[in-house]
Amino acid sequence: MIAVIGCGNANRSDDGAGPAVVRALRERGLASAPFLKLLDAGTDGMGVIYAARGCRSLVIIDACQTGAEPGAIFEVPGEVLQREPERSFTLHDFRWDHALHAGRRTYGAGFPADVVVLLIEARTVALGLELSPPVAAAVRQVADRVAGLVAERTLDRSGTLSTVRVRRGVLHLSRQVYEAFLPGVGAVVLLREGSDLLVLPILQAAAGGYVVKLRNAAGDRAVDAADFLRDQGLEDQVELEAPVAWVAERACLRAADVFPGMRT
Repeated sequence: MIAVIGCGNANRSDDGAGPAVVRALRERGLASAPFLKLLDAGTDGMGVIYAARGCRSLVIIDACQTGAEPGAIFEVPGEVLQREPERSFTLHDFRWDHALHAGRRTYGAGFPADVVVLLIEARTVALGLELSPPVAAAVRQVADRVAGLVAERTLDRSGTLSTVRVRRGVLHLSRQVYEAFLPGVGAVVLLREGSDLLVLPILQAAAGGYVVKLRNAAGDRAVDAADFLRDQGLEDQVELEAPVAWVAERACLRAADVFPGMRT
């Protein structure tokens, strides 16, 4: 699951840039994607923690005031901006940057390590419901960038949305998914990480793991892993389809939200 969260006060002009990006993405139909969670968090920092918990990636959009040209866009890794919250008597002082720190401290591996923050330089944060022209233009650009970030995490190398199917204890890989991510692989190791399924390639089937079998003349593959899936809570009769993406730093394929019990 990928969480995209817009932060800011929509009643204060350009401070509503984050929520405006979320609206733009909803208008594009992304809200219906099963692997994507869109949220207008407003000024609720605690809401960021709960929405991001259990997700593998997080994108945050907010306004900023750095003195740069209004409408300027900054893309920053989340770990650069996270900070420990100060003592306070109100949750109003708890922002998304505090949420990044607290979420990792609280949930550990259950909180996304892949965090991207997109900031739009505000012209004004005075009371008002309209965005200034440069910020409105930046909102469209950021919506494009967020769509690209989501695509990078869910598309195969041919630019096609990649999914795998689980049906009656068998993991089904289409020819396109196999050739894009696991070409020549004869066996795989399966691991559970939260609600996700990790598929690690083994080039020689003799080395162990689950055998990847040719299923039909079209080149689709199948991995019979009923024992593993059953041990992880998936009964034999379960059928589901899950988006997958290649995790380069771990050299594995990640199928999102396959297992019950860890979803948000």
